[in-house]
Amino acid sequence: MLSTDPEFKKLLLLHSRDRREKKMLDELNNIPAEITRTEEKILVENQSIELAMEEWKSLEAKNNSLESEILSISEQINRQKNRQLEVKKNEEYQALENEIISLKTKESEKEDEQIEVLVRIDDARETARVAEDKITKRVVQLEVQKKGLIERESEVNHELTVLKGEIQTSRSEVEEEALRIYDRIKKVVSRPPYLAPLTDQKCSGCNLRVSNDVVSSAIVEQKLTQCDQCGRIVYIER
Repeated sequence: MLSTDPEFKKLLLLHSRDRREKKMLDELNNIPAEITRTEEKILVENQSIELAMEEWKSLEAKNNSLESEILSISEQINRQKNRQLEVKKNEEYQALENEIISLKTKESEKEDEQIEVLVRIDDARETARVAEDKITKRVVQLEVQKKGLIERESEVNHELTVLKGEIQTSRSEVEEEALRIYDRIKKVVSRPPYLAPLTDQKCSGCNLRVSNDVVSSAIVEQKLTQCDQCGRIVYIER
């Protein structure tokens, strides 16, 4: 049986290592994009915290502004009241009284507005606190995920270096003709496997039925046989 032949086993080992390399290269190529996506998520989460904090700070600034306006109006009212004590004409007194009433109305409106702002500040403060707590935890998790990806990238690079050496060793041990056929198949076939067992007269690489000649060659002649559909090397497993 070809699958038990020592020389064919060397080719199987090379094939196994090549497939591992392909898988690791694919993983390595995907890691930078995964890191970028994780960094984007971290940025979005941090921006969410900033937005919540900005809303809170904006309301605090609005409250401070209203506080100043109310204080200013109150001072104007006191000045007008003091002026009332100094005027002698009734019409001047009444004019000041009307201005005082207008200022008190404005003061009342500002105080009502301030109460609304204070309520919104309480809500915004709680929202910011909850957001910061939850989002910070998510950011920590994402940072751990990012660190893991960076560490994995380093690990894969190291593993690839070792594996490339193993592949070179395997290639040196495979018979020249078998290696030539194998390399040609790797160029023609778009994706692994390049060696595929036959199952129910079907190539497990392309899942298509092979001819009787291919089956006969794989079973009887026990030589390197290629699928007449996809070109992969096919063999019968024990």
